[in-house]
Amino acid sequence: MKGRINHSDPTSQKSSSSLAIWQGFFVILAMASVLPGFCFFTTAHAAASSPLPAAACTDINPVELYDGTEWNFQIRREGSPVGTHKLRFHAGKDGLQVIAESKIEISFLGFSAYRFDYRSESLWQNNQLMKLAVHVNDDGEKTSLTARYNKKTNMLVATGPDGEITLPAGTFPTNHWHCGVLAQTLVLNTITGQPNNVSIRNLGVEKIVAGNGGTNHIFATHMQYDGELRTDAWYDANGRWVRLAFKARDGSQIVYRCLTCTQITKALQ
Repeated sequence: MKGRINHSDPTSQKSSSSLAIWQGFFVILAMASVLPGFCFFTTAHAAASSPLPAAACTDINPVELYDGTEWNFQIRREGSPVGTHKLRFHAGKDGLQVIAESKIEISFLGFSAYRFDYRSESLWQNNQLMKLAVHVNDDGEKTSLTARYNKKTNMLVATGPDGEITLPAGTFPTNHWHCGVLAQTLVLNTITGQPNNVSIRNLGVEKIVAGNGGTNHIFATHMQYDGELRTDAWYDANGRWVRLAFKARDGSQIVYRCLTCTQITKALQ
């Protein structure tokens, strides 16, 4: 985590609650670990069967799966909106381009207390990451990450704020949209550029809120991340990412509520 926020004076600088919200969000977006480690020679692997009820997570077509080219979330803190997260999919002759963008703005006493902008562009071929470029503006502090698949070595080479590392081919970046990540034990942190070991378990199907207004619900499988990361993500039966939830450091609840879900899934009142 790279932020440097002075929050001693909330009227002119960053409030402590703003820092806590950012830290919580930052950890989950990047799926960053408390102890990143250097276990990047662990082999990334996929389970023999999908951890979801009816999803084929080893071979997906995101444009088909997400019923179009865009998938939107509202980011909420203790029930109030604080930002947005957007996914865009573009199928081309070189493969599938995926753009993930997050924007968060936190106000205090009518003033902007904190702003966070994240943009990730990735190229996929046959459900494997081939190229990645990430740009982050953390309230004025900018960082970047690039990664590229090396066909000769059959490895993924990533260059981030702390230099270059090499990971196994098939390693997933930490953007959540591809349910193949749920069968992995190693992921590429798109903020730090470091590998993170994760443990993910299925807690069963639940009924969750989706869409605007809080009156619509859908069924989704609750997946819990543990180990170097603790957070909760939900996927519908087809493998679409539909929710994210975690606690910020001030104890407040942060939720990514899917807005697009109710346009393609029958709502249950």
